[in-house]
Amino acid sequence: MDFADMLLNRFDGESELKRPTNALVCFTLPETGKTLSRLASDIAMSRSEKSAITLLQFIDDEEELQQTEEMDMYQSRLLAELIPKGEKSKITMRLFVRESADKLADITRMAEEQHCNLVMLGIAANEADIKLVKKYSMLRSDPSLSETSLLELFQEGKAQTLKYISGVLNRIKVPTGIFIDNGLTVANNIFVPVLNKADVHIFTFVYQLAQKEHVHIMVWDAIGIIQSEPKMQKLFQFVVKRTDGRVQLWDDDKKIEQDFIQSRDLVIIGVHGWSKLISTPLSWCDALPSTLIIKDATI
Repeated sequence: MDFADMLLNRFDGESELKRPTNALVCFTLPETGKTLSRLASDIAMSRSEKSAITLLQFIDDEEELQQTEEMDMYQSRLLAELIPKGEKSKITMRLFVRESADKLADITRMAEEQHCNLVMLGIAANEADIKLVKKYSMLRSDPSLSETSLLELFQEGKAQTLKYISGVLNRIKVPTGIFIDNGLTVANNIFVPVLNKADVHIFTFVYQLAQKEHVHIMVWDAIGIIQSEPKMQKLFQFVVKRTDGRVQLWDDDKKIEQDFIQSRDLVIIGVHGWSKLISTPLSWCDALPSTLIIKDATI
């Protein structure tokens, strides 16, 4: 079955979307955790109220933290801050705080233990900003550079974060989102570039997020797949109808300007489209707001 047909069947019968979301949200800085937990909640709220979100915060020094505040008290306080207002009774949230020698191994283990069907990793600006991730992604496509040689081009702390991001995308088998935080406070205006047919799965997230009345999503069909393929056109029209027009298609007669990109709160893009975007000389690429890069499930 064509993937567009599969998505349409998911949305039309909504049997797939009624399955509870069981998300793992990983982060270091609490502010990034708060932002990402809100995004995860918006996704989960479009599904069953039995959905659950496991929050995993990595800290540098557990002993140092316990000298200032008991771990139980810290977890209770942080969890109260992380849970979006009004969501307490609708989504089960649990928080784990740990010092880690191998974050990737801990995420993989936690995702398996909690039977997660979505993993989201939050990267704060002081860990790796969008320009740094873009540079790393571009260099990774150079076959002459080994992973070791590539990482030597970055500061040690940044290199470890970039290696960590790459590992999460490669190892986690369920749908995975890498959230690069660029100061996101609200996600009302979302821009979704479609640059690769393999990234059609991101319409699941478009559909889920657009269930919120305050959300407006602009889709840029850069490869013309929506207008050229009847099944994709049908899928898009279905999404538009079911979200009361909160999802729109960018007018290709208009040029995307930097001012427009800077007016967006969030960019959502598939991992294949991200690889293509960073290799395209678009003037607004350096003005991207917070960005969520999504990889579909792998077998």
